[in-house]
Amino acid sequence: MYNPFLRRKMRFKSLYMGFFCIMLLGGCATISGPKVSKEEIEKAREELKLRALTYKIQNLQRLYQIGSRLMAALAKESHQIKIKPQAYLGITCSAIDKYLQQIYGLEADKGVAIIVVKVDSPAYQAGLQPGDVVVSLNKNKIETMNRLNALSAKFKAGEVVHIDIIRKTEPKAFAVKLVQIPADYPILMMDSSEVNAATDGKALYVTYGLLNFAKSDDEIAAVLGHELAHAVRGHVSRAQGGNALGFLASLAAGIAMDQVSPGMGNTVMRGVDQLSRIFNAKYSRELEKEADYFGARFVYFAGFDANTCATVEERFAIEIPATMTQSYFSTHPSSPERVARIKKIVAELEAGLEPTPGLENKAPRTLN
Repeated sequence: MYNPFLRRKMRFKSLYMGFFCIMLLGGCATISGPKVSKEEIEKAREELKLRALTYKIQNLQRLYQIGSRLMAALAKESHQIKIKPQAYLGITCSAIDKYLQQIYGLEADKGVAIIVVKVDSPAYQAGLQPGDVVVSLNKNKIETMNRLNALSAKFKAGEVVHIDIIRKTEPKAFAVKLVQIPADYPILMMDSSEVNAATDGKALYVTYGLLNFAKSDDEIAAVLGHELAHAVRGHVSRAQGGNALGFLASLAAGIAMDQVSPGMGNTVMRGVDQLSRIFNAKYSRELEKEADYFGARFVYFAGFDANTCATVEERFAIEIPATMTQSYFSTHPSSPERVARIKKIVAELEAGLEPTPGLENKAPRTLN
């Protein structure tokens, strides 16, 4: 039977559903603006990589300036250091890639370039500069980082090293007399947002997160000083036990393959789970106390504000509560006792007093 009311009702329902669908689709639609081609995306990616590398090199320069001061200050505590003094040139190099080419305007597309020259080092005083391409050492041709590392490992303090470089397009020759310093650890920046630092006994590792967190060079020195104490006091081998040598040997491959370009070294190291092992290394409570003790002394003798060794610990706990259970504080436990002890250590140093005996297991002595 024909029912005009029912037909009208159905027509209204259809119109309502159509309107609802239009509104629904219109509400879900997004406005993305102009399209971007793959070529444009790739260009933006390359520009960001170049800027990231520039940022990384600037921070490496900063880290090495801080680290070099700390390592030079170890001379004040040379009798407490469990490593042999090292010959010191004062440069950091990287394999040349297309990004280094752009930053320094290099014509060479392979080889080794200087990226950091440490202030007041023999290399600095001789006139070497970032962007110099290393051609040879003592007439031995340099084509790879492995070759550079192999030759430099044989250097001795007091030796005059003849370095041939190319600066832009001009060849130059330098004769650099090496000096001796208590330690010369590489400093590696890790592509991680965690606020953390660590050592494996052969190098010092600092995350981007820590650099972004630190408000001053003094705070970075406080953290590096603590890790440096772990390294020079032999804590890594004592913490790792019999597995330490095998672990360090496997790590060396990761360092050797590392380039300065962001992400390169981390990719290699994550592949063998080394990065995690470094940052999760556990030390005993006594070793942590010892690292606090000597770390504060290294910072003080290097001319940084040693009070920061205590205040930076407080900042971690207050501003990043999560670090109490993860990241930096997972291996560096913080407590009121620890902060109070560091403050007393610094007070002794500033007053020129003899150190309180106990932690260093040696008789007190007069500070020089």
